[in-house]
Amino acid sequence: MGIAITRQLLTLREACDWASSFLGRNISESNISYLIQYGKVKKHGENGSTQVNINDLKRYYQSFNGKREVEWKKNLAMI
Repeated sequence: MGIAITRQLLTLREACDWASSFLGRNISESNISYLIQYGKVKKHGENGSTQVNINDLKRYYQSFNGKREVEWKKNLAMI
């Protein structure tokens, strides 16, 4: 089901495909560009080629989803 990635740096398109598979929802190039622009993941590449490290993406999405789950459970406990 998942996308097999054998290298660390992904193009924006590859990052979208990987993140979409990882999260089970559509992630666009704009989403990945936003993460780069606001320093959530580091930009790699040269000569106009933007790439991101798959491990940076994975860490971001795992921490983001983890925070959302904690907040959701906290709010649920208040009900």
